Amino acid sequence: MSQAVLTKEEILSHLAERKIVVEPLLDSEQINCASIDLRLDNYFGEFRTAKLPHIDPANIEREYVEFLDFVELEFLKDNYYLQPKRFVLAQTFEYIALPNDVVAHLDGRSSVAREGLTVHAAAGFVDPGFRGHLVFELLNAGEMPLKLYPLMRIAKIAFFKSSKTKEYEGQYNIQIRIRQPKNDKDLEKINRFIERKFQSSCLR
Repeated sequence: MSQAVLTKEEILSHLAERKIVVEPLLDSEQINCASIDLRLDNYFGEFRTAKLPHIDPANIEREYVEFLDFVELEFLKDNYYLQPKRFVLAQTFEYIALPNDVVAHLDGRSSVAREGLTVHAAAGFVDPGFRGHLVFELLNAGEMPLKLYPLMRIAKIAFFKSSKTKEYEGQYNIQIRIRQPKNDKDLEKINRFIERKFQSSCLR
């Protein structure tokens, strides 16, 4: 994969030809020399203390409903206060669509990072062909509550040319609202492998 980042002129060209979609863009100044600033939507997924003893990645689909509450704020009226050391899911205000020959990387803006806000815990890579709203994994690493405004610029996305790939078919494609994760299939395979090994050893 080529690591050539798209310049502002290339980004504008891709937007004009709708090869890349990032909309709505409320301000042309969101487009920087090699990235686009993204805004915070008004939809949040809060983790609550559940009766479950732990979160199990191998059974996350069933458990997610037991420890996640969704909150929708009113634009230009409500704010969200992220408490110290707390983790919450949020999403981009903009809908994003990539062609099959462009990958993207999501990162937090340095201004919010200096306030103690981590925008994504791990999921910064955006596959070619992705369509939907990107999810933020927000963490307040500071010691004071952070006041978050819906529509504030919170992250930036950069685009890179790549070899053309097949249509993206990941679990978060066409994501309009925060979507629960799927069970970790790899863990399921490992568990089945261990069970078979255990059963075969017991039969000896």
